[in-house]
Amino acid sequence: MATRTRKPAQDKTEPAAFQANEELRAKLQVTSPTEVVEWMNIFLYGEPGVGKTYFLGTAEDDARLRPMLIFDVEGGMMTLRDKPGIDIIKVRSIQEVEDKYNMLYHSIENGKLPWKSMGIDSLTELADLDMRLVMKQAYNRNPDRVDIDVPSPREWGIVRNHIRLITRAFKDLPCHFICTGALGIDQRENEPDKYRPGFAGKLVREVPGFFDVVGYYRSRNRGGDITRTLQVVGSDRVLAKDRTKVLGQSIENPSLTSMWDIVEGVKLEPQDEQPKDNKKEGE
Repeated sequence: MATRTRKPAQDKTEPAAFQANEELRAKLQVTSPTEVVEWMNIFLYGEPGVGKTYFLGTAEDDARLRPMLIFDVEGGMMTLRDKPGIDIIKVRSIQEVEDKYNMLYHSIENGKLPWKSMGIDSLTELADLDMRLVMKQAYNRNPDRVDIDVPSPREWGIVRNHIRLITRAFKDLPCHFICTGALGIDQRENEPDKYRPGFAGKLVREVPGFFDVVGYYRSRNRGGDITRTLQVVGSDRVLAKDRTKVLGQSIENPSLTSMWDIVEGVKLEPQDEQPKDNKKEGE
């Protein structure tokens, strides 16, 4: 049986189809990953006294980053007493944070907030405070069956959901968003210590997922000369990440200005082909 090969018809509608596609892209607000990053989302964790709160305050030194609004959970704002331009809101519960967030959200005009940067100091302390409240409520409902000091999976799930919702909501605001957190150390016999955010349970891995940059912040004192280092590339021992891919392994004596200079100053051009890398893993 003979077969016929049909010649492809010329597509005379291509210009119209292209225009319709562009109109749809505009309606959907499609963007490219090569576009300039508009905001930073940073989570840094470390030991008490390393300078996490002061790092938040460096936003005040840069016109691109100020004004700065900080949600003070820990009550450690004395370190920022030389930066009177920073706005502080004292909060001691998730409900307070949610109420303030709703006010902020409804204050957005033309895609902008009155503040260019916003921070929570600290997110791990907020989770701890929330757990105390959740346990108190559970105990009051059933004091005969609830040990107020021993959370059940139900209470862990409530706190986990609260922190996830708060983090996602603030991250989506039109401003820079920076959170601090306590240091958690995993210790096992005959194994090196491992450093990660000081959350409990699944939040250890889930919270960092909301941020573009997650850094382990530490300091070293050599004869009175203090060097602070923010490690933003993860390893077997340190939980960290850098979605920008431009900050390097770590940053010495970092500030929000120095980080934004790097991120804003590097524009990634689209490439037709990925460069070949013949190096073995670990080289």
